[in-house]
Order: sequence, then structure tokens, then C-alpha cells
Amino acid sequence: MYLERRIGRVFARIQVEKALIVCHGLPYEPGSVVEKSYTDLAYLFSKRGFPTVIFDFSGTGLSEGHFNLKSWVEDLLTVAENFDEVSVLGYSMGGAVAVRAAVEMQNLQKLVVVSSPCCIDLFSDQILKMVYENARVKNTLRGVGSFERFRDSFLRDFSEIEPRNWIENVKVDKLIVHGELDSIVPFESGITLYNLSKDPKTFLVVEKGDHFLRKDERVLNLIADWLEGRIKEKIIRI
Repeated sequence: MYLERRIGRVFARIQVEKALIVCHGLPYEPGSVVEKSYTDLAYLFSKRGFPTVIFDFSGTGLSEGHFNLKSWVEDLLTVAENFDEVSVLGYSMGGAVAVRAAVEMQNLQKLVVVSSPCCIDLFSDQILKMVYENARVKNTLRGVGSFERFRDSFLRDFSEIEPRNWIENVKVDKLIVHGELDSIVPFESGITLYNLSKDPKTFLVVEKGDHFLRKDERVLNLIADWLEGRIKEKIIRI
């Protein structure tokens, strides 16, 4: 893949054939990932030698379209196909999307799934109403329509991408990361994904970790170590 731009008076082409693609979760606040801490992620991983792509899924941030999870899978596949080789780092719902897309990727090298839901059982009407109200009030998800429409569409799409049904089909190296104190996606979800995964796989347990592990530099540096192939243990606790 190449990008072209003017730098001062100079025309430049930037060529990148390998990349780490970062997938965000359901946004809690409005705005693009370039305005949030995902920029810090890109900076950290780029410094560690991983050219990093951050992007807004359809219906969020600066991207076009309306929100639905099937479109998110298509978005990830579209971004990934522009590179010869990719690794994917998915947070929360972005991790669930990454698991489903990983099955389709021919150029995938490694997959990291952080704080991600494993199962449709986690999404009660109460949880979905909270997501819907946040999306409606803060305009974090576009095109959600009525609550009934949002709920039915979400549950239909999630049932098709449900990670517990796909994770065993992901053949590449996998790193599952979850915090034991996650109050949004229970720690048991990470255990389920790890147990259903087939080797090669690693489980990073963050003993006092909450849901927002993208802001934990210890976790980020360990993910980078794992991507570099420096971690061989099956289970790590920090």
C-alpha cells in the first residue's frame, strides 16, 4: 500500500507492505480515533517497529455509512487487503469483529484480542439500552434508528460473528488479553475465548485490569513483545 502527500514543497510517496491494524470498540465518546488515545497506540507500536493503521469503522467518527457489525467486518477486510502482511489488534467489540474477519484473511500473521465479548448472552436488553442511549445522545453510532431496530439488528449481526463460534478456526498465533476487574465485559469472556482457541495461543491476564487496557502501558509493551516473538509462555499474569 502507498500513500501520497505534499510535505512542504515536496511530493512524497510512503510505501508500506506490512502493518498492524488496530480496531476500536463501540465508541463511548463522539469523535474519531485520531482524536482519542488510539493515536498514542499508533505512536507506541510504530516506535517498536510496527507501522500502525488506526481507522474509524462505518457509522463512527470520520468514516461514512451507518453502524452495523457486518459492515465492520467488511471494513476490516477492506483495510487489510491493501497490505501484503497484517497483524490485527482488536479492542472490545473491535476484537469480536477481528476474530470473525481473521477467518477470511489470507495475509494475517498474528491476532490480538483485548477485553472482547465472547458470547451473545452478554447482551441483555438493559445493556443494549445503555449502548443505544449513549449512541443516540452523543451521536457515537450513526443510523441506529429506534431502539427496537437497533436491538434486532445488533443481535442478528452479533449472532453471525459471535467469537466463540469462530475463534477455533483462526489458525495464526493468538494473544487473548483480559482484565480480571473488567466491569463491562466479564473476565470469564477472555477465559472462554482462550479455552476455545487452538494452539498457538497465549493468555495475558491483567490482575487489576479494567476494561480500558489500551491506556495501560504495561499491557501495550507486553503486546509489542508478543508481536516481536519474545514471549513464549502460554499464560502470563501481570
